[in-house]
Amino acid sequence: MNNIVFDMDGVLFATEALSDRLWKEMMEEANLPEMVTALQQCRGRNRTDTRAFFATNYPDFPYVEMETEKRRRMLNELDKHGMPVMKGAEALLQALQAANWQVALATSTSRNTTMHHLELSGFVPYFNAIITGDQITHGKPHPEIYLTACEKLQCDPTKTYAVEDSENGVKSAYTAGMHVLMVPDQVAPTNELRQMAEAVLPSLETVQERLGLM
Repeated sequence: MNNIVFDMDGVLFATEALSDRLWKEMMEEANLPEMVTALQQCRGRNRTDTRAFFATNYPDFPYVEMETEKRRRMLNELDKHGMPVMKGAEALLQALQAANWQVALATSTSRNTTMHHLELSGFVPYFNAIITGDQITHGKPHPEIYLTACEKLQCDPTKTYAVEDSENGVKSAYTAGMHVLMVPDQVAPTNELRQMAEAVLPSLETVQERLGLM
C-alpha cells in the first residue's frame, strides 16, 4: 500500500487541546460547565452534524453563536502563537512525499479553517487531495469523507491507510474499509476502537516507523 489519508485536528495539529481549553473557558464564562461533556461528544463531527446534534438535544443552547466565538478566539490564538504541529508530523509527511505516496486529508473542519491551518504550517504541498467537512453531506462517523478522499486519490479504500485520533474518525475510516492507525490525542481508545484499528500507536514517529519510512 502506498496510499494514506490523515485526519487533521488532533493528528497533525495539537488543535484539539486548544479547542477544548477555549470551550471550557467559554462554558465557565457562561456558567454552563456541564456543556463541556456534550461538546466532547461531537469530536470529529463536521459543523452541520454538530449543529444538528445541539438543535436536537440542547435546543436552548446557542451553539451557533458560541461556535462562531470559539472559532474567532482559536484563530486569534493561532495567528498570534503559530500552528501547534504534532511531533513527527512534518517528518512523516516529508517521508511520504519522498517515497511517492498518495496523501490526502479528510477533516471535519471547514475549508476556510483547514486552508488557514495548512497555509500557516506550510503543509499544503504535502497533500494530493484535501477533503473538508463542508464538502460532504454526512460527517464522521459516516464513511463518506474517507470514501471521497480515496476516490480523489483514485485508490481502493481497502488498500489505503487512515490515521485518526477520535472515536468518530476511527469509526468513519473503519466503515470505509480502510486500514486504521489510531494515534490517540485527547481521548483514550476503547476496546471497541482497538478492535477497529489495525494498530494503536503512541505518536506519528511510530506511524512513520510502522510504514517503513524511517
